[in-house]
Amino acid sequence: MEAEEKMECLQEFPEHHKMILDRLNEQREQDQFTYITLIVDGHHFKAHKAVLAACRFFITIFSSPGHVLPQIFSIL
Repeated sequence: MEAEEKMECLQEFPEHHKMILDRLNEQREQDQFTYITLIVDGHHFKAHKAVLAACRFFITIFSSPGHVLPQIFSIL
């Protein structure tokens, strides 16, 4: 039996980062997958937990046992 021939497909997406950010913003505006509410000076901001987790501050909070539930954080 012949070894399967590998096919390589390369597709460039020069605006991929913009598309991802636009899609995340649309989801946030429609309150989709926003599992976190940040409260800053009395203003409520819905956010994607995965996006916040890209920041060391938030990943530390989310990774600690017994982090705040429901997931509403008041930033002082």
